[in-house]
Amino acid sequence: MRKRIILSIMLSMLIILISLGIISYLSINDTIKRSLERRLVLANITGKYIEHLIEENLTRLYDISISSKIDFDDDSWDPEKKALKTAYGYSIFTDRIFLLDTHGNVVLSYPHKEDEKINLLSIPFISKTISEGKPVISDIYTIEATQRKVIFAVVPLKNKNGKVIGMAGGEINPTNFNFNQIIKSIPAETNTSIELVDSHGFIIASNNPKRILTCSDHNRFIGNLIANKKDFVGTCHRCHVENDADRNKTEDMLAFVPLSIAPWGISIREPQKIVFSPSIMLRKRFLILSIISIVTAILLGIGMSRGIVKPVDELISATQKIASGDMSKSVAFGGKDEIGMLSSSFEVMRVKLADSLEGLQKYNIELEQRVIERTKQIRSSQKKVETLFKKVISGQEEERKRIARGLHDETMQELSALLMKINMCKAYPEHYTLQTIEEMQNIVLNTLDGIHNIIQNLRPAILDDLGLEAAIRWLLDKQIGERSITYFFNVIGTGEKRLDSRIKIAVFRIIQESVINISRHAGAENVFVILRYMQDSLVVDIEDDGEGFDVMYVLKQTEAGRGLGILGMKERANLIDGRLEVYSMPQGGTRVSLCIPVTQYGDKDV
Repeated sequence: MRKRIILSIMLSMLIILISLGIISYLSINDTIKRSLERRLVLANITGKYIEHLIEENLTRLYDISISSKIDFDDDSWDPEKKALKTAYGYSIFTDRIFLLDTHGNVVLSYPHKEDEKINLLSIPFISKTISEGKPVISDIYTIEATQRKVIFAVVPLKNKNGKVIGMAGGEINPTNFNFNQIIKSIPAETNTSIELVDSHGFIIASNNPKRILTCSDHNRFIGNLIANKKDFVGTCHRCHVENDADRNKTEDMLAFVPLSIAPWGISIREPQKIVFSPSIMLRKRFLILSIISIVTAILLGIGMSRGIVKPVDELISATQKIASGDMSKSVAFGGKDEIGMLSSSFEVMRVKLADSLEGLQKYNIELEQRVIERTKQIRSSQKKVETLFKKVISGQEEERKRIARGLHDETMQELSALLMKINMCKAYPEHYTLQTIEEMQNIVLNTLDGIHNIIQNLRPAILDDLGLEAAIRWLLDKQIGERSITYFFNVIGTGEKRLDSRIKIAVFRIIQESVINISRHAGAENVFVILRYMQDSLVVDIEDDGEGFDVMYVLKQTEAGRGLGILGMKERANLIDGRLEVYSMPQGGTRVSLCIPVTQYGDKDV
């Protein structure tokens, strides 16, 4: 049995090691592939930045034609000079900007140079632009007269009639700060080379200043890539020897991306050991893991072979624990012999008993948790009911006080004055005149107006007679306008006919509560109310520029009565399946937003 155990363990570890080897091989190849793709993406992004810079400056050359002031036949060169000066400002054409006629003659340049009146038709890039009528960005070109190295950017030049009359071009210094700044802004390792190269292999910009204006390695290969507009990522040799002491070729990884608007490309080159260092480290770790796995397998096999009699002792101990009611300790499975079969049967029995006990315990815990959650929900519901009941009671009492105060302050006083007038007429009938009758009539009319106002506040008849919009205007005039507060009421869309009585009443009461709170507590100067009829909903927005308040703090003060108004508004909205949100902050005004679905309601009254 000992040999069988050791052989099984070794076979299992062999399978694991083979699996690990396959996984490590795939992982390392994937890591290498991703590393190369990242460098290609980096080169592509860098190229996009440089292309964007070139396009911006080509646009400055095109702006010369757009100015519609270019005319070689008139006697005035002031418009042309002004256009050149404007294009020259903040551009990369640090040497000069010039205008060519169709024969390649420089007719005007800015800044002025001594060699201004020359012919550039012999330069291939210039002649290509003149013959094809397309914009051209050149490679690094050496002017033979001065041995000065420049890069030409040339675009077709049109007059105000749209006719091509020549070319507008600019000279770029190959050591331009903008190109080198883009290259230097890319984070790179010490031995990493990031370069902007033209189609002849000359380096325009590099993160190594010593390499600028030198010829790049593999210039023919790079020229072919630029000509075919083809990306490349792969290995290459660093043939350039910077130091006499180092004459050995080094293996590098090259990522190259050609530009689309210029015969240039972005080259990123790094030593292979830097690119593949994560993969090499991963390979070493897999090797160390394999060695540790082999050693562990050997030790495990020896340990298990020495402990062959342990299953019998564990079986006896487990059966004693099961007999005493302890199901926590498992019984080790054996082989096909009698002890193994017995231990297997005991383990199955223990697992079933343990599962039954565990299921009962989980069910009890879940039941207790449900009871606790349901108790919390009931308490929360009771608290909300108590709060709303308090709101209803306090609202009723407030409404009764308001009605009683209105009857006492207005109706009772008017009736008392009327009674006094009647008594005066009875006591002094000789003073009974038409003026007295008119005074008593005015008292009766004032009394009727007061009673009418009380009725309107209880339930405005205008809501039933003229509809929701008219009721809102009446409410704003009554509560806001009479307090000299400016208000704006706007209705967007139509659809009041879709609203039944229950929605109208709920919306009116919510707006009434908001408007009363604004008039009494907000200290606002302007109030905005917007009523929007959407396709399937009604949206109401109420906003003021008042003092505002802390919404969360006020909602926590429901026991003191401060947040009951908002809570009541939310409950009214919930009753019609609506949603009400209150947004406010101290000294920041308040906004109440109400959204109610209307498609599910009919036109019947409730």
